[in-house]
Amino acid sequence: MRCLAPTVCRDPIPSRCSELDVTECSPCVLDARPPKPCGTTTASGGPGVTRTHHGLGPSPGLVRIEYEMYSIPDRLDCYYQGVLVATTGGPVSNSGTLTWDFDPGPAG
Repeated sequence: MRCLAPTVCRDPIPSRCSELDVTECSPCVLDARPPKPCGTTTASGGPGVTRTHHGLGPSPGLVRIEYEMYSIPDRLDCYYQGVLVATTGGPVSNSGTLTWDFDPGPAG
């Protein structure tokens, strides 16, 4: 299942990032687009929400997202199976990096 938003959950699974809390769950909106491979650059350049779906593969490892928000603040939230795994924590400007440990587990 590929979700664009957190899934409905009765017992939220906390993020592996200690500074992140699960705050809400909502219905899963399926993303039927094929995933973009790792290393693919995406851009929005406009107002509103831009959602992308990336295939991370079956192997665990460190995920690194480098972003450039320029001078107009934007927010970046990364979800894995409906769980928030990394975030800028709010609107940020300029460049930065988000990282988290990816472990697809046996269900991948």
